[in-house]
Amino acid sequence: MSFDVTLVTYDALPAGADDDQLLAQAISATGARVRFAVWNDPAVDWSAAPVTVIRSTWDYFHRIAEFAAWLDLAASQTRLVNSHRVLRWNMDKRYLADLEARGVAVVPTLFVRQGERVDLAALCADRGWDELVVKPTISGGAFGTRRFAATELAVEAAAHLAGLTEMREAMIQPYLAAVETARERSLVFLGGAFSHAFLKAPFGVDYSASVSHAPSAEELAFGRQVLDAVGEPVAYARVDIVPSAQGPLLMELEVIEPNLLLGLAPGSAQRLADLLLS
Repeated sequence: MSFDVTLVTYDALPAGADDDQLLAQAISATGARVRFAVWNDPAVDWSAAPVTVIRSTWDYFHRIAEFAAWLDLAASQTRLVNSHRVLRWNMDKRYLADLEARGVAVVPTLFVRQGERVDLAALCADRGWDELVVKPTISGGAFGTRRFAATELAVEAAAHLAGLTEMREAMIQPYLAAVETARERSLVFLGGAFSHAFLKAPFGVDYSASVSHAPSAEELAFGRQVLDAVGEPVAYARVDIVPSAQGPLLMELEVIEPNLLLGLAPGSAQRLADLLLS
């Protein structure tokens, strides 16, 4: 059987997340045929739909090599959205360094290679950081992400970092209190155009606590700057920013499988559906 669009999910959510259901309904409303497929299901024929959209592949960071191989396979049989190049690039948060090199203001970040050791106390003293956040460079849903106070650097933070870098690369950032006070702001863009925004809970795990946000002109301009720096158009993106005294800072750019909270913005699911079918 052939389809117009495949929405890709993972085995814990074979029928997709709430966002995906809204998108599927919007696609079906146009008369197009849509299906859900689990990314690592060997029975799926990825060539059965000309457009394949990565949506809720929320286990990929546990199966990095397998997921990367699947992306290569799927890209040879269908048109991935977002594009194969952008997806592979966005998997590893080292993309932040690329965006910074292109003029985007990002949260200060030190990347740590596998097996590398870092004197965290010296790092904090050198950079004037009071608290740290340590996490893998490939992660999602706060996997492997921990916050450490200055008194925890020598033992707890060092042990966590060593545990991560035994098998993975990691990253270290200062803890920014604004994620709890002003809160992190997520700007959703569809087809390069701003759609809607919301405030995230700290560390972005509980999306039920998210509320709509009216971004400032500065935040909107910053979001567009981030997308321009990607180097090619993206069908959907979530630009996660945190306010600072110097202006907005990029926390993350999500173009693989972000929760877009389409339910917060009536019409957004239909706009995305129309983009995918155009």
